[in-house]
Amino acid sequence: MKNYLSLRSFFSLTILLALTLYPLAYSQSGAVKLVYNFPSDKAVKYQTVSKIVQTMDIMGQVMEVNVLSFLGCSINSKGIVNKNLNLEVRIDSMYQSVDSPQGTAGGVLRDAMGKVFIMTITPEGKEIDLSEAAKLTINIEGSGPTDASQSFNDYFPDLPAGSIKPGYTWSQTDTLKTKSASNSMVMAIKSDNKFEGFEDVDGVKCAKISSALSGDRVVVTQSQGMDITVKGPFNGTSILLFSPEKGYFLKQTVTTKQTGTIDITSPENMSFPVVMDMISVNEVVK
Repeated sequence: MKNYLSLRSFFSLTILLALTLYPLAYSQSGAVKLVYNFPSDKAVKYQTVSKIVQTMDIMGQVMEVNVLSFLGCSINSKGIVNKNLNLEVRIDSMYQSVDSPQGTAGGVLRDAMGKVFIMTITPEGKEIDLSEAAKLTINIEGSGPTDASQSFNDYFPDLPAGSIKPGYTWSQTDTLKTKSASNSMVMAIKSDNKFEGFEDVDGVKCAKISSALSGDRVVVTQSQGMDITVKGPFNGTSILLFSPEKGYFLKQTVTTKQTGTIDITSPENMSFPVVMDMISVNEVVK
């Protein structure tokens, strides 16, 4: 049983996890158009803190695993190409740790620090080119190699197209697919969104967007000769604070809960239930 529950096996499952081209535009009716527009002369620094509590019921025995990850990066604009925004991203720091009944593992991912790449997004924040990030290898203790694109393929919150007013609602559906040397993920997600109005954040006027999230997530990985699949539906919420004047988001908080199963199909078949409570906060830092 300890072989099946090896820390490294579960550690490999934890890699999961709007930049504007134009300034804010107001119409005479008071509507606002939200678009990304990062500055070119000064980098915007972000930090993302993510926590996962993974609870498993294995043959009547409850096991809890806590995962903590941190990502710090600096972003600035490298200009507009075909109406999309090229961004230079520098990874300033990266950290991951796992705390389980078998002990604690992980730490600072030093080979990620200082890596720089160019990525492209639409004015509404959709990531459309991460080819440079995919070439940057990052080794994770107990999990093996991954690449920088895994941390940025859904980094920027998507914005609504066109002008909106407080009270405006809209829905979005998307499918996110990622693949690295150590694992792959497919996530189908629906978000029901509402522009709540404006909120002051340290003297900056921000548009506040709330979202109700739902969908399905499937993660497949191989570890120590085992084929492992984590799958199941999830739901949650998101709060986004976006500065129309600055052209980028100041903070996003995402909370989700996934209830599903862990299936091990090699060398023997085994399946047990799992609940994953996740919270991620991504915000600008000085």
